[in-house]
Amino acid sequence: MTQRRFPIFLLILAVAGGGIVLMGYWVDLPALVAVRNVLLRWAATLTGVAVLLGILNLLTVHWLKIIQPREGGVYSLVMLIAFVITFLVVAIDTPTGSWSVWIFRYIQLPVETSLLAILAVLLVVAVARLVVRRPDSFTLLFIGTAILFLVAATYLPRFDIPVVRSLRDWIVQVPVVAGARGLLLGIGLGVVATGLRILLGADRPYER
Repeated sequence: MTQRRFPIFLLILAVAGGGIVLMGYWVDLPALVAVRNVLLRWAATLTGVAVLLGILNLLTVHWLKIIQPREGGVYSLVMLIAFVITFLVVAIDTPTGSWSVWIFRYIQLPVETSLLAILAVLLVVAVARLVVRRPDSFTLLFIGTAILFLVAATYLPRFDIPVVRSLRDWIVQVPVVAGARGLLLGIGLGVVATGLRILLGADRPYER
């Protein structure tokens, strides 16, 4: 009986909390707004705790790879050492200190740049495979657009063609913006649908 009542309690709690926060944006009542702000602060605190738990879980997984002979244990050791050093430097020197900025500038940025370089190579390979497997008009249009962006975005004084730059600007301002707005609308509708399913009790992820 207790196991059946507990999910119902969570359902009531989720519906009540979501309804109060939602009504707090629509109804201008000081008490309702105050309760909404408290719930939002609780949600922010729980989010921070969830991030800390995720970090602890990550450290635990890599620590187990080190103490137990598993494949990739050396990389886990490097990761843990880098995490401890970075944590101590940022805690002592503050996030905006000179040592923290040095780590960001000369370690994190080169690593991110290397990952972007690998991504560029993977995209070239993916385009080549796409041409081999599906040599149709849409593939050629995609490749032509990508080449146009690369040529227009690369600063070459001798090959600075105004027509190419104008076409690039039009593509960025019209089709790309339209696609981005469509993605944002889809994400917003998905969030609203998920929230309504939880508020109505149709979706109960806390029971899993």
